[in-house]
Amino acid sequence: MKLLRREEIWIHTHFVTDCSYLPEHFAREIREKMDRVLERLGLVFGIHFDGRGEEGLRIVLECIPLRETMEKAEGALREIIGPIPARPRRTKVQIEPAAGRIAVERR
Repeated sequence: MKLLRREEIWIHTHFVTDCSYLPEHFAREIREKMDRVLERLGLVFGIHFDGRGEEGLRIVLECIPLRETMEKAEGALREIIGPIPARPRRTKVQIEPAAGRIAVERR
């Protein structure tokens, strides 16, 4: 996944990515790693994900930090999301009854 650009909107910083779909385990990984980075930088605000736009997924930092802090946070985010695929394969789990078994209805 790559960061395409950064937008400052009202009181939030939006990092626009080229990601079309983000499975929950990747979202959890990004959130956990970024929480540690933000804490180290002295930011008490977190991140959330916004996929409602026409473009790719947005990772939203819930503040607009000073320039030096912003550069460090953005650099860390680039490293964190770099290995994550922009278009991960969607998986569907479907449970089917075992072959050869007979379903019995009891009344």
